Formats: sequence, structure tokens, C-alpha cells
Amino acid sequence: MRRALILALVALAPIASAIAQTPRTLTVRVDNDAFNFWTMPWKRPDGEYTSGVHIAYEGGAAPVWARLFWSSRAACARNRVQCQMSRAELGQDIYTPLSSSPTAKPDSNARPNAGWLYLSQTARALSEGRSDEITLTLGVTGPPSLARLTQRLVHSAAPEFNRRTDWTREIGFEPGATLRYQQQRHLAAGSVFDIAPRFVATAGNIDVSAEAGVRARLGWHLRHPWLPEKTATEIAIVGGGSARAIARDLFLDGNTFHPSARVGHLPYVGSGEAGFQIRNNKLTLAYRAVTTSRAYAGGPRWHPWSSMVAALTF
Repeated sequence: MRRALILALVALAPIASAIAQTPRTLTVRVDNDAFNFWTMPWKRPDGEYTSGVHIAYEGGAAPVWARLFWSSRAACARNRVQCQMSRAELGQDIYTPLSSSPTAKPDSNARPNAGWLYLSQTARALSEGRSDEITLTLGVTGPPSLARLTQRLVHSAAPEFNRRTDWTREIGFEPGATLRYQQQRHLAAGSVFDIAPRFVATAGNIDVSAEAGVRARLGWHLRHPWLPEKTATEIAIVGGGSARAIARDLFLDGNTFHPSARVGHLPYVGSGEAGFQIRNNKLTLAYRAVTTSRAYAGGPRWHPWSSMVAALTF
């Protein structure tokens, strides 16, 4: 009996070691134009893409539905240069029209209110020079997205800094599904600077678009941007930009299967970003400021918003 137990422990030791070396990361990202700290609180826009809350869990092998493409790759572990990984995310995005005063209703040229509550799963195939991701997202718009309730709760916490919101014009209920593919390349210059161009294509009743962009990092002890590594504390300044061609945006074009409020979209949108990131072995903290160009005819020329990110790896 003792010999059998010892043999079992010896057989399981490599599996236990692999599990121990496979990092798991829990990330919370909050997007909000209230985080535009370079502007006084009462001057922050509180409109357009006004809020996003995203909770993600990353680690382990790619989902079963994606193993047809990457079955030959092992699950990601520290210092493994070619691997596969899974990511699951629960999120809520809120879009609201801008208003010229705290009490005025937006005019007919303003975008409608909209919410998007979703759950997504991503399969990632990673190597030193390239990252491929396929993401399947399912969600709902309209009242079931809980966007109106969320905004009212948040605004009630600091009413002096928040305008009243009018939800009489809202994108209606619609189940949504999108399939997204993203490819990134890693061009490195040691541990001080790197650059990662990317291409993204999305299709579904919520969004049909293609995007090309690039992100660069300048810092100290830079880790690989997507492979798991255990190194010294990293400090980085991050910047980048992208151009997006849009065929459909439900939050501007209205519901797919029945008439609803709509303003229509512009075919091309640009964006730029700048921020910083601090990482040690387990904890990551980041801040990012983003500005996007006009998305529809009556929209603002530029709309700034910001992200705050906290991630724990275990």
C-alpha cells in the first residue's frame, strides 16, 4: 500500500508542478470619464462612452471549442515561449448623450442611451513574437443590461458632480453576439522599450468593424507583454494609437430587428492613448487616458475617458 502511494505521488508530481507554475490572474478594469484627472470634476464630460466595468479571469488551457486550432500547444506556464491560455470576462458598458446643462434633455442629434451587459470567453495562442486571440461574446442591451440602474446608483453617491440623466431615448432590448479576432506582434529592444502592432476584426449584430493600431512601452525591467514571466518590478510609460473602420455599431445605429432611437455612425474613427503601469510579481496597477474622434455626425470632435486597472496574479 505504501509503495503504491509513493508511486502515485511520484506520478502526480509533474502535474502538480505544472499547476503550480501556471499563473492565474484576476483583473478589474474600470473605465470612466470621471477619471479625467487633468480636468476639474465639474467640467468632466459625463457622456458618450461614460462608464465600463470589466472583471476578467485568465489562466489555464484554451477553451474546448478553440483546441481544434491550437491543440498542439501546452497551457501557459512561466518561461514557456509557446503556449495557449483561456480568458473569461464579465462586463458592463454604458453610453449616454452629452447635455449642455445639468437639467436639459439632449437634443435629437445626440446619441441614445445604451447599456451592454456581457460575458465573453477568449482563446489565446501565444509565442514570443506573436499573440492570436479569438473571443466569443454573448450579452444583452436595453433595460436587462442594468445600465440605467447602475448609473443612478453611482450618481446618487456624488450628486454635486453629476448631471441628471434622461433615459427616455434608450436602445431597446436585444440579445447580442460577436466574434472577435485579434493578432499582435512583439517588436522588442531589450528590457527598456518595445512596440506591439495589432490588427482586430469583429463581426456580430452588436459590432462589425476592423481596426489597426500600435502600442509602445518605455520603462524599466519591461516584461514580455503577454507571456508569463517572473522578473523584478516593472515600471512603464505606455502610449499608442489606432484607426478603426466601422460597418455597424448598434449603440449608434439602433436595434437590429425593430425600430429604435438611432443617429448613425461615421465610417472611420481614430483614437490615442497614454498612461503608465507598475507591476511586481503578483500585483499590477495601471492608469490610461484615451481620446476618440467623432463617432457620429452630432457627436463631439474628441471624447476623452480614462481607465484604472488592478490585477492580482496567483
